[in-house]
Amino acid sequence: MKTQTIDLGKPTFWQLVFSQSKVNGAPYTEEWLSLGSWKWPENTYLQRRLKALRQYQSSDFDDSHQIAA
Repeated sequence: MKTQTIDLGKPTFWQLVFSQSKVNGAPYTEEWLSLGSWKWPENTYLQRRLKALRQYQSSDFDDSHQIAA
């Protein structure tokens, strides 16, 4: 098993998370959070790809349906 070297001078990610939590006395600024609305991104590559695949599959289905009829 590979041994892991720990740098005691630099806190780990989780040490930073817990040290900055409200429970440990860090300031909590929930009321200062922006009230702006957020929406899902539109017209992304994956959305366009999924749409193209669905159109391709539906055209395949239409062709096979017409041949069988």
